[in-house]
Amino acid sequence: MFPRSNEDWVGALREPPGEAQSEALDELRDFLLRAVLVYLSQNRTELSEWGREAVRDLAEDLTQEAVLEVQDNLDSFRGEAKFTTWACRIVINRAATELRRRRYSDFSLDSLREDEPALFQSLLADREQAEPEHVAEQKSYLMLLREIVDNELSERQRLAILGVHWQGHSMDQVAEALKVNRNALYKLLHDARKAIKQQLLSRHLTRGDILAAFEA
Repeated sequence: MFPRSNEDWVGALREPPGEAQSEALDELRDFLLRAVLVYLSQNRTELSEWGREAVRDLAEDLTQEAVLEVQDNLDSFRGEAKFTTWACRIVINRAATELRRRRYSDFSLDSLREDEPALFQSLLADREQAEPEHVAEQKSYLMLLREIVDNELSERQRLAILGVHWQGHSMDQVAEALKVNRNALYKLLHDARKAIKQQLLSRHLTRGDILAAFEA
């Protein structure tokens, strides 16, 4: 069959149930399934332990949901892009949302708490590989930071700043784990940084003093 124009796609999908609509739906389903399988195969670490059959099952579920969404939103298609491009965005958005959901489901408040001791231990262990003349100073600053983080911050401030700035998790991941929105997380981070700065100043230190020790 010749490639469909935008008008052909919309017209066929708006047909009453029958051969014309069924043929268009089959073509759309095949196209979207291929697109989402390619997307899922490209560096999707969330699915690294999945077998091929499980990935295909997920792709087929996403495709079916996307086909239904396309049908429900035909009136919103303005023809500013190819119909297949517009439909492809729908299935890819669904896939991205599902992968985010799966990633966040493996990340929790408990994991933030459990990772905290290991984080400081690994930072201290890394100092053993540094230049000998800087090791003592760097380790003393790390111990000072841990003391401030442990004793001067609320638990939520501590977990926020460790999760985002030290463990490298995304804002969305940490917000989800703490059950807050992004604005509330920004406030937690702001207050935590302010408290740390005040504690450093009380010891006649600045953030620059600590950074200089690690850049030397």
